[in-house]
Amino acid sequence: MKYPLGIQTFSEIREENYLYLDKTQLIYNLVSSGKVYFLSRPRRFGKSLLVSTLESLFLGHKSLFEGLAINDTDYDFAVYPVIKLEFSSADVDQAADFKQYIVNVTNDFANRYDIKLEIDSYEQRFAELVRKLYLKTQQKVVVLIDEYDKSILDNLNKPALPEIKEVMNAFYGVIKTLDEYLKFIFITGVTKFAKVSVFSGMNNLTDLSLHRRYANLCGITQQEFENNFNQGIEELAELEQLTKDDLLTKIKHWYNGYLFHPKAVGVYNPYSLLSLFEYQEFQNYWFTTATPTFLLNLLQETQYDLKNLSQFEIGASAFAASEPEDMSILSLFVQTGYLTIKDYKAPLYTLDFPNFEVKSSFYDSVATRFAHLDSGLSESYTHKLVEYIKTGDLDNFFATLSRFFANIPYDIAIKDEKYYQSLFYAVFTLLGLTIEAEVRTNIGRIDCVLQTDDTIYVIEFKLNDTCEAAMQQIHDKQYAQKYQDGRKEIVLVGVEFDHKTRNIGRFVREIG
Repeated sequence: MKYPLGIQTFSEIREENYLYLDKTQLIYNLVSSGKVYFLSRPRRFGKSLLVSTLESLFLGHKSLFEGLAINDTDYDFAVYPVIKLEFSSADVDQAADFKQYIVNVTNDFANRYDIKLEIDSYEQRFAELVRKLYLKTQQKVVVLIDEYDKSILDNLNKPALPEIKEVMNAFYGVIKTLDEYLKFIFITGVTKFAKVSVFSGMNNLTDLSLHRRYANLCGITQQEFENNFNQGIEELAELEQLTKDDLLTKIKHWYNGYLFHPKAVGVYNPYSLLSLFEYQEFQNYWFTTATPTFLLNLLQETQYDLKNLSQFEIGASAFAASEPEDMSILSLFVQTGYLTIKDYKAPLYTLDFPNFEVKSSFYDSVATRFAHLDSGLSESYTHKLVEYIKTGDLDNFFATLSRFFANIPYDIAIKDEKYYQSLFYAVFTLLGLTIEAEVRTNIGRIDCVLQTDDTIYVIEFKLNDTCEAAMQQIHDKQYAQKYQDGRKEIVLVGVEFDHKTRNIGRFVREIG
């Protein structure tokens, strides 16, 4: 079995006999029932391959589709001129870069079709190309745009953003005026930005991002996985010394869980699944190639409460287009693939991390970024923390935990309690143990409850007080009471921050 890891060209996959999961019935439904589409999906989710497939389809490369579902339909494989813009390959740091990219692509296609262009301005030159392609070929033009929003995402919170948005608006506004010359338009992206003409100007655009019928257009369903990866599943089960059923359960826990409509079937991230069978080991694959730096920066700047990311309920507005300068963190988390739909009870959606890979990778990245650690140290420290807490070695536990706080820059003041709370929460989540943060009781809220197989740790932190005060609060508010069912030993722990060292200081413990 040849896995097309990193290959985004449909013709190469088909000609070189790589594994291809047939989505062409859905593609046939698209091209035969509409004209202007937008699809939002996280990075590394198969958007570029979908665009490449549409390119081959409209170029009339019928032989590439032999044996696929669309070959059994009435599709005629007519040949159309296709203009493809791949913004993933465009380095846009200012408005002039965007204009130049459009000019370069326009000139390339003009040369390819031996067309002479006379207009200089980037957007009108593109319009001239479309009109002359139509006149020369006597066929309407197909426009495919991949990762339209990369130019914005690369420049969030940068001075150049307003001008970049302005030139993008002019470009997409011109596309709308070319309707009579266009056969089909397909646009992909990670996010949906309002007041960019993709959404504000194209009134006839169909948004597929939460479309029930096309929820599985990208991604791999459980049925597709089991039907197409038989050989790989058998090999990996033997290597992991697991039964087939146990292996499938583990794979699902690690990589499945994305849901793009509450009544649709969940899907795997294709990049993670292909990487698993290519390298034959469980690792965090998607996160290492799709980590949006802008999102981590935003978390630091806003000191967002990370506890809100788990089992969070929100209305449909989280999925709507918004301004890049005023986009909510939750909307970014949903659209970039860090949160997905887990349940829907009108009018609220329940959001959570899709799977273990995304959750663990995200919190590791937060811990590394917030603690200013070298890459890889976070995982090393958390492994030691798990061993110490399981053996009840609190001295070494807190000594190791203090390493996460040792490198925090001095200009982050100790009064910024949310910063430290976020780092605590990220680290404790990484432990892989049963953890609850800010647990509500009838008369208070516990900072942290950490459970191992035989022990429950009730932990209270004091940022501006002593560990004895923390312990007194545990007693006064009877935090341990709800856990006193006799099944596990209860350990009460009061912890203080030392103002001079700006790190964990003394702690006290008692048996509850």
